Amino acid sequence: MKKLLTIAALGTLTLSACTLAGNPVKKDVTGQLRGFNSNQNLGLAIVGFNNGQYTADGTQSQVIDKFLSGGFALDLPTNLPTGTYRVIVFRDANSNNRYDTGDTVLSKDNGKRLIYASRDNQFYAGTKRGWNLINTADGFIQTTLLNNYDLSAQ
Repeated sequence: MKKLLTIAALGTLTLSACTLAGNPVKKDVTGQLRGFNSNQNLGLAIVGFNNGQYTADGTQSQVIDKFLSGGFALDLPTNLPTGTYRVIVFRDANSNNRYDTGDTVLSKDNGKRLIYASRDNQFYAGTKRGWNLINTADGFIQTTLLNNYDLSAQ
């Protein structure tokens, strides 16, 4: 029994080592990563340009699992201005777990936007207060489970 507990504890530590900014709690956005080299010191950030202001937030808890499932999970912040955002994959050049000057964006634009709204239908009909996901190709809006936000390398 002690061996099983030890193995379980080591497994938890191993999974924790996969995180870049801690383990996501809410896992607000999930998706698959395609075409990224696993040894590139990858990070995730939320970027947007709203009301004439550029926003880049890479401080939220995230998991990038390049080896087991090829996917990611990301908690979304609640302190950003309302507006339209997207998730990017970047190479963290200085290993500070933040997207900043000198970091290279490695992901293509997937045509999906995260909408942070302060009220229902604020930017698009069908969006709800809080975080929403819209696919710009077909206008499909997700308001609860923001999954299938797949990202591909450029």
